[in-house]
Amino acid sequence: MCVALFTPGDNLPSTPLFPQKDKVIHFLIFGMLTFLWSRVGTLDARKKLKKLNFFTNYLVFGIILAILLEYLQKYVPNRSFDLWDIAANIIGGTIGVICFYILYKRDSKLV
Repeated sequence: MCVALFTPGDNLPSTPLFPQKDKVIHFLIFGMLTFLWSRVGTLDARKKLKKLNFFTNYLVFGIILAILLEYLQKYVPNRSFDLWDIAANIIGGTIGVICFYILYKRDSKLV
């Protein structure tokens, strides 16, 4: 993920899929990241959710990292800081953590 976010803009492939495709990519990346990190250290041996750890993972990976990585992009050649990318990151992270929680409540084998 960091490799993709910190690749200089000149080295990114030019794919004219649709306008604002980068926002969708940011959304998907952070959605997957927070979904996966929602599992780390949040379930005890009986698969009971440790809410503080769950919230901490969301805070770190769904919000703080979303803002920090976007901010650092302004120091990468031909990349820029964009508030809309931060919004896409945070929304994606929020959806990822919500999906994890829904699957957890349904006792899914995915979590």
